[in-house]
Amino acid sequence: MRISLRYKLFLIILLANALVASAIVITNNRAFDAGFEAYLEQVQSRRLAPLLSALSDIYAEQGSWAWVQREPMRFYRLVSNATPGRSPRDPRREPVLLSDAGNTLLIGDPRLQRRAYWLPIELNGETVGSLGVPQAVRLGAEFDRLFASQQRRQLRWIALITLLVSAALAIPFAARLLRPIADLKIAFHRLASGDLGSEDMQQRLVVRGNDELSDLARDFNVLAETLQRNQQARQRWIVDIAHELRTPIAVLKAEIEALLDGIRQPDPDTLASLFQEIQRLGGLVNDLHDLSLGDAGTLAYQPAEIDLLDVLNTVHGHFDLELARKHLDWALKAPDAPVTITGDPNRLMQLFSNLMQNSLRYTDGSANKPGRVVVEVQRSDAGITVRWSDSSPGVPDGALALLFDRLYRVEASRSRASGGSGLGLSIVRSIAEAHHGQVTATHSPLGGLMVSVFFAHPSDQPDSGSPA
Repeated sequence: MRISLRYKLFLIILLANALVASAIVITNNRAFDAGFEAYLEQVQSRRLAPLLSALSDIYAEQGSWAWVQREPMRFYRLVSNATPGRSPRDPRREPVLLSDAGNTLLIGDPRLQRRAYWLPIELNGETVGSLGVPQAVRLGAEFDRLFASQQRRQLRWIALITLLVSAALAIPFAARLLRPIADLKIAFHRLASGDLGSEDMQQRLVVRGNDELSDLARDFNVLAETLQRNQQARQRWIVDIAHELRTPIAVLKAEIEALLDGIRQPDPDTLASLFQEIQRLGGLVNDLHDLSLGDAGTLAYQPAEIDLLDVLNTVHGHFDLELARKHLDWALKAPDAPVTITGDPNRLMQLFSNLMQNSLRYTDGSANKPGRVVVEVQRSDAGITVRWSDSSPGVPDGALALLFDRLYRVEASRSRASGGSGLGLSIVRSIAEAHHGQVTATHSPLGGLMVSVFFAHPSDQPDSGSPA
């Protein structure tokens, strides 16, 4: 049987209050009994003072307690006369004890000796005997019994009323305490069913108070907002990918239809156009594949000790003719000594090739006014920094932080007509982070864009310098 958290909390509160009420009743009963016992002893002492005085006088007159054995009825009559509040009865049945100075029992039931309260009988400051009064005699008065019974009954009623009041207060208290948990339950159920809420994030979950439940509500809001942003990014990602794939596919479809209809002939220009679109489509698919592997952490890396200058010079050699065709001047500013880092040479080649392609696509150059691409390598105590700068056109301030987002372009100067897919710089960031590096974009002193790639020293890398 399932019991809701509300009733569990109610039962816990009720049980705790019941235990507290029981402890109060037991403690008060014991305290009352002890205090009332002391009170009765004082009362009984004052009440039996004439009897103690009479017994002391008889002892002084007789010189011993031998008269008790000879005249027991005389002793019982003295006791009966000293307790006027008791009901009439046979004096011989009075449960009162008498012992001498040596605690030898002279008269009375020996079974009551241990449970009796002994009052000293003194003569000239010396104890000559003791009078034992059992519990039955000390509580024998009707008023005493009635008072004690009323006090105990009132304590029980107080405990019962306290328990009922605590139960009445526990019900709304448990409901109020569990209200944030109920809201969280509903919100988590909606989240699990795929309902990420509206764009108004402030109304997702109302945060009440400043305790652990409010912290949980804030964390839930952050979680829901993150999931919603991821969902929106995934939707945009799918739309952008579909759009990127649609363009080369549409061009290929139009070219092939023109060939089938006889409008165009399969001459070298037509075949070159088809091959160019296939290359563009294949490059986009490869970029998407690399990014998906990078996200999954399964992109293969083969770390080794390499000279970063060799990688940069190799990349320059691959694009030397393209730089000349685009009228771009290349310059490498680096230390004379080798710049050794731990990394995958193929992936680093891909990183700097993407930066080179980015400069080739988006840097203006002509025979009269060539563009410039300057690569600067610097060592420091923290690591190695590669600054890749090109000349105009530049990038707006608001676009610098977005350049490494997937499929992002600055439409004014970096349009689809230039041939870019918007994934190159995303791959640059992915490879840099896999090498425990960082990549940032700023304005270039040459008038264009400067991409800075920082590689930490192997000793400063979190997992002994091996790429993820």
